[in-house]
Amino acid sequence: MPNCQNCGGYVTRDFVRVFGVEGAVAGCPNCTTYRQLQEGGGVEDGGGSSPWEPKASRPT
Repeated sequence: MPNCQNCGGYVTRDFVRVFGVEGAVAGCPNCTTYRQLQEGGGVEDGGGSSPWEPKASRPT
């Protein structure tokens, strides 16, 4: 049974698939808002570069 790593609340497998990374979520509707989740709030901050960060624009 998947759980939120932040608060321990139950999350569905579909929730983990949509908002998680590698089968884990660091935020759920019990401890964060859906807006924060859509902006990456369900992903734990590793302190380094994130695969979710936009790439720098190329010079034209």
